[in-house]
Amino acid sequence: MAGEPRANRGCAVAAVTAIAATALALLVGGVWAVVALVTMDKGFERLPECAAAEGEALDELVPGFEAGIDEPIDGLPEEQREGVQCRWETTADSPHTPAAARVVLVRAEADARSSGDEGAAGLLEGASERRDRTALSGMGDEAYSWFEPDSEPLGWGCVGTRTDNLYAETCYTTSGDFAGTESVSEADLVDGAKRLAKELQAELDAQREG
Repeated sequence: MAGEPRANRGCAVAAVTAIAATALALLVGGVWAVVALVTMDKGFERLPECAAAEGEALDELVPGFEAGIDEPIDGLPEEQREGVQCRWETTADSPHTPAAARVVLVRAEADARSSGDEGAAGLLEGASERRDRTALSGMGDEAYSWFEPDSEPLGWGCVGTRTDNLYAETCYTTSGDFAGTESVSEADLVDGAKRLAKELQAELDAQREG
């Protein structure tokens, strides 16, 4: 009989210890959840500007370029999205063969149906799904390259990327002659778009981290 209180006390201590451990686990989990919410990467809170693409690659691919378009994209169907479209091209009196680059940037915010990341992913999918696309690595969270033959005889090499809640599309075209009629290989145009996209991605990463 004398041993029963000790046994009961031992069971009680074990039970209290188990409850305390559970409570501590819940507390730690709750603190982690709060920290995760506070420190979660919110992605792009502002829409980058066209100047983000104006680097060495653009200088080399479109030498002596001038800005042709730098304006907001009007009429986006979703109110939670804002975008800008940009274009650079060689001047009429340029000593170089005609070339041009274009960039589209769209920032998506969360709505009742999807997150900003999902919205940007949908834009990438919509832009590339009907193309003969190639998945790329090392650019954003996901990326594809493709060729657009829409502007014959030259066409455009393009790269679309999604970084968090931002969709970026970079395209490049050039001609093999000064008349702008001699086509350049699809591979060369896509390679040019990749160069532009990589440099733009580096600038976007710097803006996001800053």
